[in-house]
Amino acid sequence: MMSTEQTFLIKYGIHNFVTYAIAGGKHIFYIRKSERHAMITHAQKLIESWYGETADIRVV
Repeated sequence: MMSTEQTFLIKYGIHNFVTYAIAGGKHIFYIRKSERHAMITHAQKLIESWYGETADIRVV
């Protein structure tokens, strides 16, 4: 069974370049730096709209 976060990544088609982890109760999303800038921005906005302040978004 997939987690809510995995379902979110797949639903919005960002699962190919965004990974998810949880640490200290904080949702951490890693976005591949090699992705196009427009897609990085798109992923950041989606994550921020769903997770707000509980998300830590890192471009690596």
